[in-house]
Amino acid sequence: MEEYLEKLLSQIRCKKARPYISDEIRKHMEDQITENIAHGMTAKEAEINAVADMGDPVEAGISLDKVHKPQVAWKLIVIVGILSLLGIFIQQSISYHIAEISSDIPEYYALSGTRFVTSVILGFAVMCGIYFLDYTTIAKYSKFIGAFIIVMGILSILGFIGRFGYGKYYMIRLLTTAFMMFYVPTYGAILYKYREGGWASLLKALVWLMIPVIIMFKMPNLVGTTILMVSMLIQLSAAIIKGWFKVPVKRTIAVIWTAFGILPIIILFSMYALHMLAAYQEARIQAWLFATGDASYMGNILRSLCTDLAFIGNSGKDVMGTLPDFNSDYIFSYILNSYGSIAGIMIVAALAVLILYVFSVCLKQKNELGMVMGFGCGMIILLNTVINLLGTVGVIPPAASFLPFLSAGRGNIVLCYALVGIIMSIYRYKDVYPKHVKVQGKTFQMKFTIGL
Repeated sequence: MEEYLEKLLSQIRCKKARPYISDEIRKHMEDQITENIAHGMTAKEAEINAVADMGDPVEAGISLDKVHKPQVAWKLIVIVGILSLLGIFIQQSISYHIAEISSDIPEYYALSGTRFVTSVILGFAVMCGIYFLDYTTIAKYSKFIGAFIIVMGILSILGFIGRFGYGKYYMIRLLTTAFMMFYVPTYGAILYKYREGGWASLLKALVWLMIPVIIMFKMPNLVGTTILMVSMLIQLSAAIIKGWFKVPVKRTIAVIWTAFGILPIIILFSMYALHMLAAYQEARIQAWLFATGDASYMGNILRSLCTDLAFIGNSGKDVMGTLPDFNSDYIFSYILNSYGSIAGIMIVAALAVLILYVFSVCLKQKNELGMVMGFGCGMIILLNTVINLLGTVGVIPPAASFLPFLSAGRGNIVLCYALVGIIMSIYRYKDVYPKHVKVQGKTFQMKFTIGL
């Protein structure tokens, strides 16, 4: 049997597939040997017949090699390539436009085109690195990566690291909000390590969820907090449904979503009603509830910029002189007014295709680790897209978000490519890895400082 397996596996070019194919074939042969012995054969005869029933090892290996080989997500590459080229074109046009006009627009807007291109190049390198690294490697180091992101978030809150700007120079230039978003696919891998556990494992998973949410809230970034929490809650729900935790499925999911979805809202508005919040926090809540203050003012401007648009071409409205961050948070408004509503429709369609493709890859993924990590990546892209578009057209109060692959901002750009790199890696090994993979090892059994 060992000689047969050796010949068969030598035909498999993908080394990552060999251990799983070996386990599968070995189990099948052992079952056949047991059955042969039950029919009166000796152990030696049973093994010889079981091996003979498998056929020629070379032919069997060649057939398995065709099935279990890495795949390239060419459709995803094309979609991301189109969005990347559109982003470069739009950001470069902003730079050219600013250079042609005489205005009080800050100089850094004029440099956004060049910075965007360098960010795309950096993001592409990160995407390729993660693609070739293999998402299961991220899973092996998931607790270490998650702990590192948490520590960086805490340092950001304490003021040791953060943004560059407003006359202050920080030791490390880092957009921690985008960096914290990468915690979501990492959290999917952390959940996988607690698979087959009970209530204690579920409690540890909840602690890993709460810590980054609290950090993001303290930054403060309410929209980022919401995106982070919702994305991880969906991952956790998927893990519970898949039976990773030995707990009642429906009741547990209901309790978790109530605790994280409803109770925080009740507590927040209770604090608002009792005037236990800071003045600026109460003002933001009033703006969202009653459409007053800065949120109302900006919302009215955005709605006015979305009316009387040309189907093709410039609307004639001064977006650059009216909106702040027109190349990042409100890039969609710039696109609508500069190129027409048809351009906006095309952008929305391209992003919709990207999101649908990402989730289709996850749903068709037989490996559960890849499915949960992929869902996390998809949720980050989906929620940022929806919030950005709805805020830009004035449907909801504007909030800090980005339009994937189109908004300026190095951290967000690199984040998008990193998420796509994970999706590409998941797709690459969709026919290689079985339902479950081994991500534990002596090297990777790290204990977090709080005992997880």
